[in-house]
Amino acid sequence: MVLLADPAPRAARVASVELESEREWASYEDLAQIRAYWDSKRNGAFAPRRADIDPADLKEFLPRIMLAEVSAGDPPDFRYRLSGTAINAILSSEQTGKRPRDLAPPAYGAMIHGHYCLAVARRAPVFHLVMLDSEERLLTYARLLLPLSEDGRRVTMLIAVHSNKENTRALREFFLEAKRA
Repeated sequence: MVLLADPAPRAARVASVELESEREWASYEDLAQIRAYWDSKRNGAFAPRRADIDPADLKEFLPRIMLAEVSAGDPPDFRYRLSGTAINAILSSEQTGKRPRDLAPPAYGAMIHGHYCLAVARRAPVFHLVMLDSEERLLTYARLLLPLSEDGRRVTMLIAVHSNKENTRALREFFLEAKRA
């Protein structure tokens, strides 16, 4: 009997787990630090304004930050207004002007869009452990979403921050392969 390997690459699978408790956040000190900064800028509101966030205060985080504008709708849509250099390197392209649904593989883009919708609906920070299952291995990274509000009533932008505890080379390979598929 001869066993033949399937010549077609297995489709990448994506999933996520929402981390809700402070205990689950414990190993992501960098994300806890930016969450505390965001909290300090709220001034009693559910979210700070974009002008309340000073990029100079976030120098070490800027390469791992994406800023997404929220377009009203049901469901809302999003467009990246800023994409950090580390994220662009992982995704192998500039993301400014694109939407989460433009991300490959399509299941990943749909999942990220869903996370953004959740943050808008809750009007609160959302923290996920994202899992990417490729043919070779399971990759994970943590991402924090922080809402911003210009009018104090609705979420008008989201700050997405990736943890510094990610395997950037492996993630880049995953997304390059996803683009080829």
